[in-house]
Amino acid sequence: MNITNPEECFFLRVNGESMNKEIKNGAYALIRKTDFVENGEIAVVLVNGYDATLKKFSKQGDLIILEPQSTDASFETQVYGKDTEVKVIGKYIGKMEMK
Repeated sequence: MNITNPEECFFLRVNGESMNKEIKNGAYALIRKTDFVENGEIAVVLVNGYDATLKKFSKQGDLIILEPQSTDASFETQVYGKDTEVKVIGKYIGKMEMK
């Protein structure tokens, strides 16, 4: 996974089904600490300073779009404007799942 500085990474245990096409509930997502990701990459994002989520990220003008990657259609895309504090805290780079 091209990790040269392990202190730049952390594992996040996934809780929920909103990203189950990529990573299963209960698995561990390997996250590289960063405050920037490209459109289309999966990121850990902090919304309003306390609500952390793992979603496909994109930015269009002043809008931040967080898109679930789920087999469950009840999960909806989240769209935030400049009135909502949205901060990228890491980029998804791998996973560890139990069989």
